[in-house]
Amino acid sequence: MPRDIAAEKQIAMQVRREFNRAGLDISRLEVVNIGGNITLYGWIRRAKGDVSKESVEARVNRLIDRIKRMPGVRDVTNNARIREE
Repeated sequence: MPRDIAAEKQIAMQVRREFNRAGLDISRLEVVNIGGNITLYGWIRRAKGDVSKESVEARVNRLIDRIKRMPGVRDVTNNARIREE
């Protein structure tokens, strides 16, 4: 069965949108989607001007749980480094 590359790119863009909504800086994050398996590479950190008390790691874990419930997503692997600055 051939892969639907356009659908994979769309899911990857939805994942990036979720990270942006959470107030995280993902300018150095690479989101790769192959067959519904999403892999995160790079750096995730707090956005400039964000003064919330919640840790970045807690936000990322909550987002990964939300992303796993998206249609078309099988699994999420986080290989990104988290910076708490």
